[in-house]
Order: sequence, then C-alpha cells, then structure tokens
Amino acid sequence: MVKLEDGEEILYIARRHWFLFFSETFFLLLFAVLPLILVFIPASAFNEVFSALHVTNYGAPLFTFFWSLWLMLLWMLFALLWTNYYLDIWILTNHRIIDIEQLGLFNRHVSSFRYNQIQDATVKVSGLVETVIGFGTVEIHTASNESFKFKGVAKPNEVKERIMSEHHRVHTD
Repeated sequence: MVKLEDGEEILYIARRHWFLFFSETFFLLLFAVLPLILVFIPASAFNEVFSALHVTNYGAPLFTFFWSLWLMLLWMLFALLWTNYYLDIWILTNHRIIDIEQLGLFNRHVSSFRYNQIQDATVKVSGLVETVIGFGTVEIHTASNESFKFKGVAKPNEVKERIMSEHHRVHTD
C-alpha cells in the first residue's frame, strides 16, 4: 500500500462512511430495475414501433438484449464507485497523515504531511442525515496554506481528536 518510514506505525485508518456508498449504489439498483416498468406496458403499444422498424416478434429478445447492456453499464459504474470508496483513505501514523484519493480507476493522488505542519483542524457536520448517522468533513490547514479535506468520513470528531492528540504529542516531545 504505502511505504512507511523507519519507526513509523499506523495508528488509524479513516474511510468514508458506508452510508455514502450505500446511497450511491441504491440509485444504481433503482436504475437497474426501472426498465422492468416497460414489461407492464401492453404489447400493442409497441406494435407500431416494431412494425415500422420491421422487427415484429422480436420485442422480448430486443428488450432482454438492451436491458442486459444497461445492466452491464450499471455494473461497471458500481465497480467504479466501489473502487473509489474502498481506496479513498486517510492513514494516521505516529509521524504523519497520508491522504490517498482515488480518482477514477487509473488515477490516484497521494499526499502526506507531518503533524508539526498542522495549523488548524475543523470538523463540519451539516444536516440531519450527517448528524444522525455520524459522518462529516474533516478539514486540516497546514503551515504552507494548503488544506486537506476528507469528505464523508465516519466519526469525524474522533478522527480530528486523534489527529490533534498526535499533533500535541509531537509538539510536547
């Protein structure tokens, strides 16, 4: 995964909350089932369309073919969503924070910063869903005026407290 420095240990791995992945995939499931509504439309409604295209008696096989293509497209989108969910992580070590952001299938952005570079850490939990389910955004500002955001992280206050306790440990040593 990530090459650690000598004496460096992983303390915590933070991921996006499972609810965000679930909500994205729920809509994929809805879009997968949506074409089945066409099954309940009477065949007579399609007779004019099929006769104009000279494909009478091919309604069910055509529907099955195009629905299969649609399901394959949705399956690829699901794989992309899963990859982005699973590979977007923050790794908190005893020396630094490593931010790994997966952008699509073949693009990854890895950055890291040490605890002594942290100027400020903020947690944003906005809305009823984020409050009840327990996810939000952790934003860290560094000395180089960069900010690192981890959106949708599970237990954002716990992540911030772990970061700040390591920050204080580094400054007191």
